Amino acid sequence: MILDGKTTSQKIMSELKAELDKNNQPLIDLDIILVGDDPSSRLYVDLKQKKAKDIGVGGKIHELPSTSTTQDVVDLIQKLNNDSSVTGLMVQLPLPSPIDRDLVLEAIDPKKDADGLTSYNLGLLFHKDPSAIASATSFGIIKLIEEYKINLDGKNAVIIGRSVDVGLPLFALFNNRNATVTICHSHTQNLIEICQKADVLVSIVGQKNFVTADFVKDGAIVIDVGTSLDIETGKIVGDIDFNSVAPKCSYITPSPSGVGPMTIASLLLNTVEIYKRNK
Repeated sequence: MILDGKTTSQKIMSELKAELDKNNQPLIDLDIILVGDDPSSRLYVDLKQKKAKDIGVGGKIHELPSTSTTQDVVDLIQKLNNDSSVTGLMVQLPLPSPIDRDLVLEAIDPKKDADGLTSYNLGLLFHKDPSAIASATSFGIIKLIEEYKINLDGKNAVIIGRSVDVGLPLFALFNNRNATVTICHSHTQNLIEICQKADVLVSIVGQKNFVTADFVKDGAIVIDVGTSLDIETGKIVGDIDFNSVAPKCSYITPSPSGVGPMTIASLLLNTVEIYKRNK
């Protein structure tokens, strides 16, 4: 069965819009910082802003040139941290080199961290603190799983990728739901053997067709988070060799309409939750 992130995200957005309409559209602003002129980042930021406006969330896109320094970005973040009209904020990734990604993200006020990427919020996740703001992508995966009433309790979950923006927070979210979680990476030995034991397999590699049928046991749930550019077609593709893997799965996400739409929906869920906490 397909885990349909597009349909699920539309449902979440409709519910958020109805909630905001019921409350006479409170003033909620999600501000986004875009550094440089990467066309993919530009498209993604525009899409986020459009989806926000569709449900009644405002906010600005703050554009900085690719020549900006780490301090330039940090200064802007601090300005937005101190602006009471800004409900939540996020920095679009990746950042141009040599900007220090970690210093930039750590400058965000954790209480305004709509994308859930500060180490403070990651730490709260691992402490099972309900006030934690989870990273939008990892939270989106959880919301998608919940929509299909998949119970993670006791499941063996394997995550390929230990990124601080998806892999590690997803580890915490799975663990908090009583899954037994293994996280793999480029130094992992016997990767295929480990993946073959997974009830839930998540790939965050960024390599076309990285996960093939021999990775997957019958009846597994497979979630594709990785994205890369297919040189032959010029299209964005995922990690999963869908045609070979899908017949073995109980559930599988398509790419690109699986996790991607859920990330945006979860970003807006986080933003509305920040508003509720701070109003």
